[in-house]
Amino acid sequence: MSTLTPFGVEVRKHRLDRRMRLLDLARLLDRTSAFVSAIETGRKPIPSGYVEVVAKAMSLDAADTESLQRAADRTRREVRLDKLPHDQRELVAAFARKVDELPADLVAALRRRVLKSLAMEIPFHRRRPGILVRPMDTKTIRDFAEKVRAVFVDEDQIEIPIIDILEMGMPEIFDEFYLDVQDHRMMGDEEGRMVAGKNSIVLREDVYEGACNGNRRARFTCCHELGHFLLHREVTMARTREEHHKIFYDSEWQADTFAGTLLMSWRHLYRFAGPKEAADKCNMTLAAASVMWSKYSAEGYITNRGQSHLRQQLGRSGR
Repeated sequence: MSTLTPFGVEVRKHRLDRRMRLLDLARLLDRTSAFVSAIETGRKPIPSGYVEVVAKAMSLDAADTESLQRAADRTRREVRLDKLPHDQRELVAAFARKVDELPADLVAALRRRVLKSLAMEIPFHRRRPGILVRPMDTKTIRDFAEKVRAVFVDEDQIEIPIIDILEMGMPEIFDEFYLDVQDHRMMGDEEGRMVAGKNSIVLREDVYEGACNGNRRARFTCCHELGHFLLHREVTMARTREEHHKIFYDSEWQADTFAGTLLMSWRHLYRFAGPKEAADKCNMTLAAASVMWSKYSAEGYITNRGQSHLRQQLGRSGR
């Protein structure tokens, strides 16, 4: 999986200083967001003249432009495989040649470290079981999602700005964190991906741009992948959850529960007349809002007495 190059680190620093998303820079350059991301991560070489157009697009002064040029020069000189010892280079080359001959169980174990969202999946109704992870009950995940919310937004803000969190907020907490955007050709049916042990989240270009433009399904996918990163980024080799394992052990269920809570906080339920209004104000799909409304109701946040129970809960928590 790609990492940020010296040039990518420098560009990202200037972008974040200006609160500029990948998509914002891509539009200024008349490029795709996947192209800009590929340059930052080194999947594509830096084109001739690219440094100058980036510097102009971001209105960099002479000193910052020179710094960007030096980072580009360092990136162009990098040959990452050559930095490995000879025996390790041989191992990498042999692995690449023989990957199709690896035992099926080893390949499956490697793949299970990749937690991903697929286009055909329905949040809260995923047919594909997740990997087996440390169990967490609903309350634990809800409390954690509320703490994450509190880090990034004011208490009374209903809609969670997930793209701003991924692009601007997360790098402030995790120094090496970055959002990688890849095109449909590279990702296929995968809408999003998080590889355990990596400090990044990958989004398919249409999902990323959809979330930037308020697409509700895309916003859920982004929150789901953030859940994987925060909850599962240290997962080692794991096996798929089987039927006899309780749902609390399932990585996909945990990420869905986190995403639903992040999008629709229980603290705001008293402001909604029902799932339709919640979906509109939280900017999430009606299907996901309906599931969350039903779950909150079953958990006692919404009772036959209407929203008064919620106000009592908020009063007891000092809100």
